[in-house]
Amino acid sequence: MKRDCPTIQELLAFDAVARQQSITLAAGALCITVSAVSKQIAGLEAFLGRELLQKNGRGVQLTPQGRVYWQKISGGLRAIETATFEARSGDAGAGLLTLASVPTFLTKWLIPRLPAFSQKSRHVMLSFSRHLEPSDGIPAGVDAAIRYGPDGWPGVVSEYIAGREFVLIVARALVEGRHRIAQPIDIVGHTLLHHEGAPTAWRQWAAQHGVPEVQTVAGPRFAQYSALIQAALNGLGIGLVPKLLVQEELAEGALLSPCGTPVRVDQGHYLCYRPDRLDLPAFAAFREWIMDEGLKSRGVETEA
Repeated sequence: MKRDCPTIQELLAFDAVARQQSITLAAGALCITVSAVSKQIAGLEAFLGRELLQKNGRGVQLTPQGRVYWQKISGGLRAIETATFEARSGDAGAGLLTLASVPTFLTKWLIPRLPAFSQKSRHVMLSFSRHLEPSDGIPAGVDAAIRYGPDGWPGVVSEYIAGREFVLIVARALVEGRHRIAQPIDIVGHTLLHHEGAPTAWRQWAAQHGVPEVQTVAGPRFAQYSALIQAALNGLGIGLVPKLLVQEELAEGALLSPCGTPVRVDQGHYLCYRPDRLDLPAFAAFREWIMDEGLKSRGVETEA
């Protein structure tokens, strides 16, 4: 009997490659070999009579036809995954949620708190996709994204979690002796570390503490806060970062936060999702939990 649709193995391989934009990473996610993924993709393209992928440097990207096809099938694959998870758990409120998150927030803030969520919502399974670039929309296979920046992503609901409070961070060795930073103006002459996604942070800090803005313009730029924090730990300069990302280092004394009060910057970490996701009990449970955790992180006690 002639097939009218591809095999599930072909579709799962294609979905994994589309998400990871890499055949090697897709193979790792599926726990199969790279050659097996390539074989499934070749079989799918032969069945459709269309090229779905094209090389992009060391990775791959979807062709225009491949992107349209993936957008149409990924929702169905997600529905199959969720239905299977619910059937196996025997819980109508169960579900599989796929989230994208900016990396440093995921590792420094979210993951340490996830055991508490797992205890509270035992039948919800979380899966993490690659983080989204600022210009990306939320892919069909992703339920929600934790994004960093000012509010206002088109086509989605965005709710502020935490991260507007910024603090100075500096290694102890960098400020001992004659380099001691006792007042804000003492940062002059030090290397300042900047995050590409927070271009106005140093300007706002300087205005709040009476430091000439021109003194805070120069310095290396970083795309991720994890790299900026590591640079500060190694004495490469003074950083200005969301306080929630360095609470452990400050508590342990690995980093100091000298002089001046924190500054509130007009951006932070947001939970972004399409409105229809609230119809999923599993997502509704996760949203309620993470927004409560955000309130606690901001020093606001949630109502009992």
